[in-house]
Amino acid sequence: MSAENCDAPLSVSLRNVLNSIQCIRDRVRDGESNESDGAFNLSNFWDTLNQAVKAVSQEATKLSLAFSRPPLPSVEDGEKLSESILKSVLTLSAVYYWLPKSQGVTLRRQVRDATVEVLEGVLQLLEVILRSPLHSLNQEQLTSTGGVWSACDQFPQLPK
Repeated sequence: MSAENCDAPLSVSLRNVLNSIQCIRDRVRDGESNESDGAFNLSNFWDTLNQAVKAVSQEATKLSLAFSRPPLPSVEDGEKLSESILKSVLTLSAVYYWLPKSQGVTLRRQVRDATVEVLEGVLQLLEVILRSPLHSLNQEQLTSTGGVWSACDQFPQLPK
């Protein structure tokens, strides 16, 4: 019995977020960051990026905890979790786009790849929740399959 079989509205909400994050990941992977560097502040960029990464990590933790044991979150709570994780992912991807081309191809590629890795970790976590039998989901399984936390930990190691 998977999450999809237990509560259809909850599953729909999670599936919609999964699809949205897949689109965001694809756009970041294939997209270009900011063209102009007008009043760009690299220090502010790193601070904002790290805050965005931390927010994604926190939202992924909330999602993981909500599904680590019965009972399932209510439909309303599931929708709030879905909205929160999507908002944090959108913020992270938006911050990536702030990095202008003038900062260099290598740095932009590193930030892009690290951002994509975080998004793929969130997707992996959502996929585990959606396809696994709820009675077998536990915190250890969710944290071992959700690469989002290890991907988030990579951000402080990027050159600044």
